[in-house]
Amino acid sequence: MKKIVVVLLWIGLSAVLYASGQKEGTPQAPKVQRFSFSASNPGGTWYTMAGGLVQLLNDKMPPEIRFDIVASGGSVENTRRLALGEADITLTYSSHLWEAKNGKGILEGRPSDNPRILCELYRSSHYFVTLKEKNIRTMKDLEGKRVVLGSPGSGSSDNSRRSLAALGIKVVESELAFADAARALQDGKVDALGMSGHPASGIVELAASKEIYVIPFSDEDLNKIVQVTPFFEKGVMPANVYKGQDKPVPCFYFSVYLAAAKTMPDTVAEKILQIMFSPEGKEYLAKVHPQFKDIRDNPEGVKQIGVAYHPGAEKYWKSKK
Repeated sequence: MKKIVVVLLWIGLSAVLYASGQKEGTPQAPKVQRFSFSASNPGGTWYTMAGGLVQLLNDKMPPEIRFDIVASGGSVENTRRLALGEADITLTYSSHLWEAKNGKGILEGRPSDNPRILCELYRSSHYFVTLKEKNIRTMKDLEGKRVVLGSPGSGSSDNSRRSLAALGIKVVESELAFADAARALQDGKVDALGMSGHPASGIVELAASKEIYVIPFSDEDLNKIVQVTPFFEKGVMPANVYKGQDKPVPCFYFSVYLAAAKTMPDTVAEKILQIMFSPEGKEYLAKVHPQFKDIRDNPEGVKQIGVAYHPGAEKYWKSKK
């Protein structure tokens, strides 16, 4: 009996010592840092781009750093979230970054110093799409028509509203998610829709089943629109972006930036750019969406906006000079 007790005591002591050794000597798994990436919704350009970028970052970052994609209406909602500390990284328009910094427009009376720039992703177009059967050929023809401005909370909606106001065109306006807007146009429930960025998946799908028409802006139209904001400029959508769109289309352009919260660790911000601008990263992103082919530093544009670089981005770009 004594031997049994001694054996049991020894087993118990061994278990305690083993557990103690596990706590003190065994390396513990590092705590995972999670960062929310405010993106877009299906049917828009950013839905594809953000999804691809998050996939790349999660593949190449150390395992203790993870990015979680969060659905969003688009640039307006993204910028507000970033400014108010509700998102860690996002895609955003130059005009909305300026408004957030200065407490104007989308953040009227609530200036925020939280957004920080990482890089310029691309120059984006804005345009309106209809069906050829609607016989809408100019922007003036939209007067009184049913027009989806864009997705709620999106930059597309904001750009549509600004451009129509600049041209003095009054429409029966609505907002729908990008994919829903394309279906509404296909079903004849609306006459046109506004879109920022090309190609947009919702319109690509629409053009596969219906004859679409991308409405050109006249030079007079564009002169009026670029006066609305210093961040709009004249541009041309190349031919053959969409099926049946066999001619270049005059439209207006603006810059899209990748921005992060100033609270993001400098090392993480720097690593994001290292991954994106590596040969492997650039090749991958260009396959995700053609807009990624133009990622770059744009110090002149950043200076114009007046929003600072993230310290991690500043370190990265200085290392490239």
